[in-house]
Amino acid sequence: MPPLSVRLLVDSWYQVLPSPWAPIGLVLVALICGGIVGSERERREKPAGLRTLMFVCLGSAVFTMTGFAFTSTTGDSGRVAAQVVAGIGFLGAGVILHGRGTISGTTTAATIWVMAAIGMTTAAGHAGAGLGLSIVVRAILLGVRKFEEHRLGGGVAMKVTVDFLPDSGKTRVRIERVFAYYLAAAVQHEWTAIEPERMRLNLQLRLPQLHARELLAELAEFPQVLRIEPSE
Repeated sequence: MPPLSVRLLVDSWYQVLPSPWAPIGLVLVALICGGIVGSERERREKPAGLRTLMFVCLGSAVFTMTGFAFTSTTGDSGRVAAQVVAGIGFLGAGVILHGRGTISGTTTAATIWVMAAIGMTTAAGHAGAGLGLSIVVRAILLGVRKFEEHRLGGGVAMKVTVDFLPDSGKTRVRIERVFAYYLAAAVQHEWTAIEPERMRLNLQLRLPQLHARELLAELAEFPQVLRIEPSE
C-alpha cells in the first residue's frame, strides 16, 4: 500500500481519513487553495483579493459537503452543486465593469468562477487536485500576463498628455486608482499644475496596445478630464 502522504494527494480523503477529520482537513485545504490564488490577486490590488477568493473557495466547498448530506432516495446531492455554479455567476457578474467601448473585470470574474470549481473539487475529497489546480491558476495569471506583454505586441512606448480639473484632489485619486490595475513599471507619470484650477499629467506608457487603449479609455470616462493627446 502506498504511504499516507501519497494517498492524501491521490485518493479521496473520505477513504483515507476517518470522520470527522476528512471534512475538517478539506475545509482547511480549500482555504489554502483560495489563498494561493488570492494572494496574487491581492498583490495586484484586484477587486477580488485574498479574502474574497478564500471565501469563494470555502463557501463552495461547504455547500458541496452539505449537498452530500442530502443524498437519499428522495433527494439529489448534485442539486446543491448546480446551484453553486449558478450562484457564483451572479458574484462574477458583479465585478465586471462596463464603460463606453470598454469592459474590465472579466479576468477577475473568471478567477472567481474557477475558484468555486476548485472548492467543489476539494470538497469532493480530492485535496491534491484542488491544490494542483490552484497552482496552475496562479501560474496562468502570472505567466500569461508576461507572455501578453512580451509577445503579443507588448512594450509599445507611448507618451500622453492629460489635462484635467483637480476637483479638490479627487480627480488625482481616481486616476491613481486606474493606474493600480497596471504594472507600476509600465506606467510612469508626472503631475504638474498649469493653472490654479487646471492640472496636467504627463504619461510614459510601455504597455500592449490593447492595454494602453483600455487605460486611456478609462481616463476619458472621467468628466474632469479635459484633454488627452499624444506628446513628443
